[in-house]
Amino acid sequence: MSHASSPEPTDANAPAQRSGRYRYCAGRPLDPSEGIHPELNTDDALATEESGVPDSPAALIAMQDKSNAPRPEKPERKPSAKIEQVLELLDRLETGAAEDLDLVQRLVRKLENFHDHVVEEMRDDDEASHSQLIAWSIDADRLMRSRLLLESVDLD
Repeated sequence: MSHASSPEPTDANAPAQRSGRYRYCAGRPLDPSEGIHPELNTDDALATEESGVPDSPAALIAMQDKSNAPRPEKPERKPSAKIEQVLELLDRLETGAAEDLDLVQRLVRKLENFHDHVVEEMRDDDEASHSQLIAWSIDADRLMRSRLLLESVDLD
């Protein structure tokens, strides 16, 4: 009983040296240059590195490992003057948990209604982008679910 066959070529005319490629079809190595424009097709190892095509699974994994790459920082959003006023007022007021919950529920409901209104407008507009309609609908659904979760909070 034989075990799974090795992906190595079994053809007698096949080169003894491995090309560094790791894709095979029906036991034969695939030609990585097939269908590539001649200007991009080169056997030079330096050109292969520059083109970004890895020669081995290890090289592919190394290319995908971006844990060492510095992450760009998100730009910090500055709240508007109205938001600053509301936040200052909230800091000065002494509210309880029930009042805070009611405030959050109202804000989420207001934002949900806004999203529902935009979705309805986009549904009636023949020029509206389908992908934008989907995005706004998904956000409206998320807000509805958030509101329902907030309404289920029991502070007693």
